[in-house]
Amino acid sequence: MAILAAAVLVAAAAGAASCEKYVLPMLSLSQDTLLVNKSAQQLSLTVNSNVQWEFDVAGANVDWVYFDPEWGETGRKVTISIEENTSGAVRKATVPVQSQTIQKHLLIVQSGDGNIPEI
Repeated sequence: MAILAAAVLVAAAAGAASCEKYVLPMLSLSQDTLLVNKSAQQLSLTVNSNVQWEFDVAGANVDWVYFDPEWGETGRKVTISIEENTSGAVRKATVPVQSQTIQKHLLIVQSGDGNIPEI
């Protein structure tokens, strides 16, 4: 009987040790669209997350927007630097921000003049 009780205790302890707490991944942006005039500027954005994330600037194929930092392990404030638009035309960038299982997009629209563009 004692052997059976010991076996039950060992099995229960092993079962409890193998149970892991799973946290549902979360990723969101304080804004998903930025509308800016042609001037060079720096803006702030907050990435809210409980998992590692990154901006896929290379995948967006955009060379006039920079993120600092480009990635993080939890939620944090990001500085977005946008170069001056000297083309005279509206330009747009859709930059993915992604974790291992979640993908969001940040749309940036910059006018070619002094006005804020409309979408």
